[in-house]
Amino acid sequence: MEIHDSMDPIPVRANRRKIPVWVSAGVLSGLFYASGFIAVAFLVPVQFAFAKDGKKEGLLSMLASLAVIGIGNVIRLSSLGFMQFSALVQTFLPPLLLLFGIGILNLLAVDSWKKVIAVSIALAIVFGFLLKASIGTQEVQQAIASIILQLLGSSGAQLPDAATVARDYVAPAVEVILNCYGALLFLMLAASWSIGNRLGKRDTGAEGTSPKGSIRSMVVPRWLLWPSILAWGLLLVVLYGHRQGALAIIAWNASLAAASWYALQGIGLISYFFESKGMHRTTGLMLVLLILLILLDRKVGLAVAILMPVLGVSEVWLQYRIRKGA
Repeated sequence: MEIHDSMDPIPVRANRRKIPVWVSAGVLSGLFYASGFIAVAFLVPVQFAFAKDGKKEGLLSMLASLAVIGIGNVIRLSSLGFMQFSALVQTFLPPLLLLFGIGILNLLAVDSWKKVIAVSIALAIVFGFLLKASIGTQEVQQAIASIILQLLGSSGAQLPDAATVARDYVAPAVEVILNCYGALLFLMLAASWSIGNRLGKRDTGAEGTSPKGSIRSMVVPRWLLWPSILAWGLLLVVLYGHRQGALAIIAWNASLAAASWYALQGIGLISYFFESKGMHRTTGLMLVLLILLILLDRKVGLAVAILMPVLGVSEVWLQYRIRKGA
């Protein structure tokens, strides 16, 4: 009597359907954005879908993410009593623009550095107009000051009037946001592009970076040196000339973006040094220690902010990794 047929795998398991990558990636992206505190990572799952399954799946994941974000915005605005079409559009527009940006990165067949910078500049211009038309107006700043006073009203402390809060606290905070939002947009897009491609196990094709996109192999293209120097020179003009307005916003954002990519190259050099000495775990510990020191001491943070970009820029002439046989 033969019994081997009873030992065959159950056919139902073989036919079990898996959830498409674009569905899980899109839903995860929308939930990331709705969470608030990890919203900066909401582009990573979408880029993963692009890298994993191609352009069609990536575009579908964008639509799924927008659907989840839209539902979340409706629920949030309804609970706050601000369920108006204009408010819904204002909350929906930023993620729509960012998802559009990550989509453009995957549709353009250009060097990764060039297209990330180009898309970041385009988004920075659009977001600049949006920020100026919203938090950049005195009316909105007054409204923010009033909300702050309402939240602090129960403390019993003697509080200044709304005009004073808007002038002394809200306006300086808005100025900081306007001066750095462009650099943050670049870092968000570049990090999402790199991490998503790395998780999707697809070569990014970026000039000067490895297929895995590791920080160890981070090398800024040589052609970016002079635009970076120009941005830093423009910032000096703004600082010493006490300039304000659009010129100051452009100078701060461009110089911070330039400093950030050379700082990453500086960190990559340190990582390469430790790993070339067989100290692979030391790199992670070093980064954690630097972050802690920056958070605990403002002077250390300023020193790191200066030294890391300088170290990265110095490799343009010294070529540390090439000399060591990289």
